Formats: sequence, C-alpha cells, structure tokens
Amino acid sequence: MALASPGVSCPDDPGQLVDLRALAWSLGRTDVVLDLDLHDEAWAFQQSPSRSNLVRLAEVVPSGRLGGALEAELRRLVASGGAEDERRLLCSGLEAWSAQLCATVRAYIEAL
Repeated sequence: MALASPGVSCPDDPGQLVDLRALAWSLGRTDVVLDLDLHDEAWAFQQSPSRSNLVRLAEVVPSGRLGGALEAELRRLVASGGAEDERRLLCSGLEAWSAQLCATVRAYIEAL
C-alpha cells in the first residue's frame, strides 16, 4: 500500500520546512537541501503517482541514491512513461525510502 499522506513521523508543516531550507542554505548545508528536495518530490509522487511527479522525482534523485533494482525501475518508468499500475507499484517500492527521508528531515527539524 502506498503512502497516501504524511504520517505522524513525517514533517509536513510548510513553515518548518521553509525555515529549515533557509537555514540549510545559509549554512551551506546542501546535503540538507537535497534531502528536503527529495522529501518534497517523494511525497508528491506518493500522493499522486502521475507521470509529471515521476519525472520530477527522477530529476532530483542522484544516481546511486535509491540503489539497484528500485533505481533502475524509476529510470525505466521515466523513459517509458510507465502505466499507472507500474507507477503505483513503484510507490509501494519507495515506501521504506520515503519513510527514511521523513525520519531524516524530522531529525534536522529537531536539531534546530
């Protein structure tokens, strides 16, 4: 089952995320900015696995970040367009990765 909306452990307060992004930029923490970009695009795709959200997600995922078969499937679906059922299946495959992104972003916020 794909994630339908951010859960309790997912930071979804736009104000907190904007503040964190601004702080990260000011400190030169591009790693944090990348994690925020990944978090945003992963949730957008999880909530609506459209072709456009798939492409935006693929644009921000650095090579090697997903690893192996999952990354290959993401790239294959971007190239082929992927049917809706294939995109939904990818959502399921991304659940653990998305949850880890949420935990990472939550840890950044708690460290503020």
